[in-house]
Amino acid sequence: MTFAKQLSWFMTAALLCGVFTTLSSAQQTAGSEVVAPVPAATPTPAASPATPTAPAAPAASVNAALVKSTPPLTEDALRARYVGKLIFLRGSYLGDDLNFDQEGKVNGSPTVASFTLSAFEVRKVKLSKHKLEIEADRYGLHYFGALPYEDESKSFDKVKISKKPVHITIARELIVVPKAKKEKKKNEPTPQEIAAAQTLKTRNDATATAPPNPPTTGAAVETYEALAAVSPAHSAMLMNKALDNIFAKDMDQSMLSHLPDYWQEYFNSKSQHRAYMPADANIKVVSEGMTPPKVLNSIDPSSNEYAQKFGIAGMELLRTVVDASGTPRQIAIARPIGFGLDEKAVDAVKKSHFQPAMVNGQAVPVVIDMVVTFRIYSNRTKPGSVAKGAKEAVLAASVGDADGDANLGR
Repeated sequence: MTFAKQLSWFMTAALLCGVFTTLSSAQQTAGSEVVAPVPAATPTPAASPATPTAPAAPAASVNAALVKSTPPLTEDALRARYVGKLIFLRGSYLGDDLNFDQEGKVNGSPTVASFTLSAFEVRKVKLSKHKLEIEADRYGLHYFGALPYEDESKSFDKVKISKKPVHITIARELIVVPKAKKEKKKNEPTPQEIAAAQTLKTRNDATATAPPNPPTTGAAVETYEALAAVSPAHSAMLMNKALDNIFAKDMDQSMLSHLPDYWQEYFNSKSQHRAYMPADANIKVVSEGMTPPKVLNSIDPSSNEYAQKFGIAGMELLRTVVDASGTPRQIAIARPIGFGLDEKAVDAVKKSHFQPAMVNGQAVPVVIDMVVTFRIYSNRTKPGSVAKGAKEAVLAASVGDADGDANLGR
């Protein structure tokens, strides 16, 4: 091979090596770009439809907050709330000794009477570790006889009917406050213990520890139960609920809802300044051309010991629906007496029988007013008896038209 050819061969080889080296480097660079980790882009916050709310607090935490916000119950606070005030016993229980549990439920089976015999004026309040004791006088309510739609400044008077004070006892949740435990004095650590503690501290510092887990709902419930067992505030909250279940300061809606229908109709009519009328439009009032219904029996209402003892008598006005068969259906008190006589009057009317109202020979349902008379019983005035010199028995009830004009002694 000549020198010129050798030189040409070497130059070609050198050029080829340079091309291969360049291609190889480019390929490596391209490969490194493919496999190199790409830093994650910071995500742009998207517009959320609603701002996320904080998670709701567990019910136990809410209850615990309610307990903590209730001030402890004191005897002075109870005196200011009740002593000298007129209150109503929601259950209308009779008896001189009444006992209630922590929730305000009556113990035993005391006799239930009219709410007009269940008003109390508190004399004394005594709060002890285990119970609340209330001493009060029982009063009967005597209504003045105004119609419900008549304006009056005072609807009833109260008459003390208890010979001795009534004692009302309410069980109290026992407050248990745990005693603080005194820590025992520790001996001075030895040099070996100090060295071991330092070694352990160094080891713990080098080890990453996870943050403590938040308390679970179960733990919150346990915390609340522990609070309930030891907190004077929880005991006060429970007692306040019991007192609200036992007493009413006035004729509130809760108390009215437990009264018989005839009393509810009276208070509804009074609040709306109107006379009671049945909802059924087919029930008419007695009018011209109509034969009114007639009572077929002598209505003999019984009184009670309180009314007889304190001289409570008078005329009870009831508005009654008499159906086409002559049976009294709906009864509403229009003018009460009180002292438990209103319930006696309603019971007497329910047991009565009527000749129905007639229109063109056809029996029709009507609403009428009935006057039921209560007297102080004696041999001369007892209903059904014949007064000296009279020829007819004294009737205890009469029927009038729906305007309230009754013909007594009919």
